[in-house]
Amino acid sequence: MTSTSGARAPILVDVPGATPSALVVALGKNGVIYLLDRGNLGGFGKGDGTTGEGLASAKVSSAAIIQAAAAYTTSQGTYVVMRSPGLGCPAGQSGDLAAVKISASNPPAPTVAWCARQGGSGSPIVTTTDGHADAVVWTLSTGGSTRLLGFDGDTGAQIFNGGGPGDAMTATSKFVTPIVVSGRIFVATDSAVHAFTMQ
Repeated sequence: MTSTSGARAPILVDVPGATPSALVVALGKNGVIYLLDRGNLGGFGKGDGTTGEGLASAKVSSAAIIQAAAAYTTSQGTYVVMRSPGLGCPAGQSGDLAAVKISASNPPAPTVAWCARQGGSGSPIVTTTDGHADAVVWTLSTGGSTRLLGFDGDTGAQIFNGGGPGDAMTATSKFVTPIVVSGRIFVATDSAVHAFTMQ
């Protein structure tokens, strides 16, 4: 893999059905995702910095990927979701949140599965009901509605838009990322900590 000036820490991902299935995912400031074999990192890159690197690489963002990403696996596949404008979004989709699906193939390959609008600069998190089912991508719209947003992990469809009139948060910082503890989602702002429960 060629140098990308660094972006985020690598993510360890297991892709059921892929060969190899134990991967390292690296995201570059050049908007490229790199898939590497955890058992054989392979030495120096042989591609052009965008394609032909590691097991597979592809430009998936039109801008630098600089926030942390999250990975999750559902019955429909394995995804890496990031705050970044996706390239090659499905028809009718755009935005500053993109999910890349890693194919269960030999070798595995990345493609943009969905894009959505979060309106903020924080990193996404993902919840499931059992480790795989009902995946929801959560993020905070710090630059827009100042609300917690939830997106379907397989389609990107918005399934939670921040709740009722009293659920908008004030004094949100640019890079706020929610956390999950004991079934609640917590969001810290400059003046308070907000807790959301799932029903």
